[in-house]
Amino acid sequence: MVRVEVFYSLQSDYCYLLLDRLIGLAHKSVQVDIVPVLGGVLRLPHRYLDRDELEQQYFATDTKRLAEFLGLPHAYPDPSPIDFKPGSLWIAEENQPRNEYLCRLYIGATRAGRAMAFLDVVGRMLWDGSTPGWDQGDHLSRAMAKIGLNLAEVLEGTSWESAKEELDRNAEAMLAAGHWGVPLMVYDGEPFYGQDRFDHLIWRMRQKEDLQ
Repeated sequence: MVRVEVFYSLQSDYCYLLLDRLIGLAHKSVQVDIVPVLGGVLRLPHRYLDRDELEQQYFATDTKRLAEFLGLPHAYPDPSPIDFKPGSLWIAEENQPRNEYLCRLYIGATRAGRAMAFLDVVGRMLWDGSTPGWDQGDHLSRAMAKIGLNLAEVLEGTSWESAKEELDRNAEAMLAAGHWGVPLMVYDGEPFYGQDRFDHLIWRMRQKEDLQ
């Protein structure tokens, strides 16, 4: 079977905006292996130190435009999984409880073979603007139930320490694959960085595989 690895962060607009295309690819009998990684500001904070206001303004414009182009609802998670210092890309504290909680669910779902389903439900809920206060009430437990997983059982079997170890290994594998940014798709040892390289990925696959 044709196989592609996708290094995917819950904190990334561009990962969310690629999601439907990844699901479509999986429906073409391609094995899409989701590899969870932390958001870049936690994984490689030094790369975000010099990002100025102009760059951030363009990023906001581009993600909004791309969502409109793709016909996808898009809103920044409310609340953000990561606590930032006001007006900056600096994390507010080392302790990031919402991010840690989400990552435990993400890693647990991945270990259960439900990574894509998790992104389709929980990842989408974060970014489509449908669920402000996603971290409150039973939003997450109901979302996990939709993919056949019990939230309490996943948390019990996935400590933050073990999840962080796996996320760190994935980050190292990502660098070894050829880039530090997400989404990063890797096919036959070749890295394709960014959602705008999806068509290049398909082109390369069709050169080597019988892919419709």
